Amino acid sequence: MSDRSEIDVAMRLVAWLNAERATVLLLMTLLAAWLPLTRAWRAARGTALRPMLIWGGLAVGLATVAQVCGLVEPLGTGRPWMGRFTYLSALASLASLLSALNARTPGEGAWALLMAMLIVVFLIPWLEEPGRFRQAQELRILRLDAPWTIFFILVAGTGVTNYLPTRYGPAAILLGIGYALEYLGLTHAGLPPDARVAAWSGFSWCLALAIWIGYGRARARPVQAAGAAQALNRSWFWFRDHWGVVWGLRIAERFNKSAELSKWPCRLGWFGIAMIGEDHDSTKTDQAPIPEVAVSTFRGLLRRFAKPERLEEIGD
Repeated sequence: MSDRSEIDVAMRLVAWLNAERATVLLLMTLLAAWLPLTRAWRAARGTALRPMLIWGGLAVGLATVAQVCGLVEPLGTGRPWMGRFTYLSALASLASLLSALNARTPGEGAWALLMAMLIVVFLIPWLEEPGRFRQAQELRILRLDAPWTIFFILVAGTGVTNYLPTRYGPAAILLGIGYALEYLGLTHAGLPPDARVAAWSGFSWCLALAIWIGYGRARARPVQAAGAAQALNRSWFWFRDHWGVVWGLRIAERFNKSAELSKWPCRLGWFGIAMIGEDHDSTKTDQAPIPEVAVSTFRGLLRRFAKPERLEEIGD
């Protein structure tokens, strides 16, 4: 195919994919995202991660409602109701990411209440003036000013960076792009209406695609060692990737303190268990047996995050 014909095909595709068709395509992608969410719900059995998935499902549901509103609102109006529901979807997705910071028992109930309060706090700019929601067709009310913008950046940055060093890093990056687009649509009220619509649609695209990318990454298995090291690594990689860097580093620190006190010839790093000492290569785990008690100790550290039978299933 020549360069000219490729350009012609691209131009025809752009012409065909107008705002209405793009909205329908996005709506279908969001509906399809329920498949990986359902499978993630099953995979989260016996863990404290299910509140995170509830918030994620709410985010997808609100994004779907936003696209339905986009089908009935004229593009020239800037689709204010689409913008409202997209903002709510972004807040629900932030609550989902932050739920991992306290995904343990007991305490998940109080944390869920805190996440609900977080959403209410982000709604204060829209609720502080009387009659704001009676001005439903005015695009100008869809904005976020300081200090709320700073708070939004801090919360989004915390949620995204918690998963950057894990196997879900690509999905986290995509979500970060989505939050940047949402931020752009909410802070630049001078943008043309169609540009703000594109920013809100961009967030929903990032949300849906991040879910599918995360689903694909969940099926990838990291390289593991043999014997007890394999069981420990499986549990470690599973915990590290699902709870993120905050809890991952904390649990690794606790394990290494126990290893030092018990004089085990191993330490737990970000990339798995490793032998220590002058006679061992720290990059290899098959030079000496890992004590079985190390595996049980590590699982004991995770008892507030998942049920014992679930941890045994992951390690086997």
